[in-house]
Amino acid sequence: MKSKNLVSLFVAAIFFVLAITGLLIYFGQGSHIVDHTHAWFGILFVTAAVFHIVNNWSSLKGYTKNRRTGGIQKEVIIPTVVAAVFAAGIGFDIPVFDKLANAGKNLVRGEKPKDGPLSQARVDSIANVIEAAYATAYSKGDTAALAAILPAKTTILTEAGTLLHGSDIQQNLIKQVTKETIKTKVDNAEALDDHLIVVRGTSTTVGTTTPSVYTHLLKEQDKKWQIIAAQRAYPSVQ
Repeated sequence: MKSKNLVSLFVAAIFFVLAITGLLIYFGQGSHIVDHTHAWFGILFVTAAVFHIVNNWSSLKGYTKNRRTGGIQKEVIIPTVVAAVFAAGIGFDIPVFDKLANAGKNLVRGEKPKDGPLSQARVDSIANVIEAAYATAYSKGDTAALAAILPAKTTILTEAGTLLHGSDIQQNLIKQVTKETIKTKVDNAEALDDHLIVVRGTSTTVGTTTPSVYTHLLKEQDKKWQIIAAQRAYPSVQ
């Protein structure tokens, strides 16, 4: 088995996957799986490229250096200049490069509205749906439904200043002898970008007189909105 052939085939196969995931991301069709695939295959590509360079070092030197004069080949100048221009354009955030970077997403999704990434009506709708689903799942003790909205890794800062995770809330539901019924009311919802929404509201446990205020950070991932961080506190007495 020839190492050059093996490495070249590895580079080709990895590049094929990177091309697909890169285009998906460029056209705004990325997801958790696509992003992770692109990242890991990027690492594999760098590794394979190192072996490829080692195996073809003499040829690469021939491409860059004129054997007769010892000077640099003209062919080296073009890729070097192109790489430098793109690196500088991206690094200094030159408008034309910014437009180019977002052209794929804009082509598929259309231009963003001038008043923000999401309309306020859409933001309010998402917030109310998620908060209502959270309250329903918690009140019914439905851990599966709750996990779909409040993942196990979600970090929660309680009224007492204790840090919990979504998995702790799920375990507490399982241990409950008497189910607690909660009601939530969204007071304010604000979009940070296309995929992040901050929700502020009030939560009340039926049978108690002391409500608590909360802040939830919602994130859209794989076309599903989830609570990825939460903070609860008792309202201050005026």
